[in-house]
Amino acid sequence: MIDVMKELIKVIAIMISFIGVLILAYITTRIIGARYARYGYGQFIKIIDRIILGKDKWICLVQVGKNYYVIGVSNRNIELIGQISQEDLVPLERKKDDLYFSNILDKYINRWFADRTDGHE
Repeated sequence: MIDVMKELIKVIAIMISFIGVLILAYITTRIIGARYARYGYGQFIKIIDRIILGKDKWICLVQVGKNYYVIGVSNRNIELIGQISQEDLVPLERKKDDLYFSNILDKYINRWFADRTDGHE
């Protein structure tokens, strides 16, 4: 009985330690994230939007003062693609259903099962 109690205490201590490490990691991430978040913003330059094209390849919309620029960014190069006016900027609407993880997961599961059952029924 004493051995069981010792093992139970060890398990509880491990669980408390694990939860403590998770809490410390969360707090540390929040502090570091808040500190380095301000480095992404300048007084005169702001990244309005960006989209990933592949590994280390982005297209960014950058505002410098009242001007808007489209730039291509890779791990070795930054290139000006063009300049657009504020009137040409039209926000793109996403369907709200696309934002939920469960809907994205269902889409991939359905696609996977559709691929598996084609011609094998």
